[in-house]
Amino acid sequence: MFTRCTKCHTLQEITALQLRNSQGMLRCKKKKCSTLFNALELLSESKKQDTAIPQSLPWNQSTQRNGNIPWRTASILALCTLIAQALYFEASALPQNPSFRPWLEIACQRLTCRLPAYNNLQELTIVRSKLTPQSEQSLVFNTVISNQGTFAQTYPKIKLSLLDYAGQAFSQRVFEAREYLSDPTAAAVLIRPDAATEINLTLATTQTKIGGYTAELIN
Repeated sequence: MFTRCTKCHTLQEITALQLRNSQGMLRCKKKKCSTLFNALELLSESKKQDTAIPQSLPWNQSTQRNGNIPWRTASILALCTLIAQALYFEASALPQNPSFRPWLEIACQRLTCRLPAYNNLQELTIVRSKLTPQSEQSLVFNTVISNQGTFAQTYPKIKLSLLDYAGQAFSQRVFEAREYLSDPTAAAVLIRPDAATEINLTLATTQTKIGGYTAELIN
């Protein structure tokens, strides 16, 4: 009996005993090919074969296509898991990142979601400040806060410390936005980019003589 290699189509002779022992599988005798193929596909009793040589079996193509599906599915699932983990662990940090914020704003416009208010102390600066007596019973703390970032952001807290003449803090207080803004409802309003806000705080005088002060912005 005769058969042909399904890859290079080289004619090969084979016996029934060989077919039985190899369970129908035969390796091509052509050295440059040496493909292991199913000899039963093109088996014939004569060297001349009338049947057309198939380029590839239909079930082979289906197997190749179906074989890629699990890998593609696994890759998509792995990518989705990675994105979900990044959003879970960096959900609070990403909206505060100046590099990612513009992209998140565009995404939220399309998804009709709302980002948390931007808050970056590094972009807020105390332009100037001073502490002056107003009367025997009160002092006035005046300062100007500037937002030097590219996004509007929430008003920070102001930590004011009074120092004695030795430079030691003897009184300290943290003022929230609703306390130092003239209009408490303005605390919900954001500081616009490249904008400045002037703040005036009236304080009661202290028994200890004030030698200096420090003011810093905190969250």
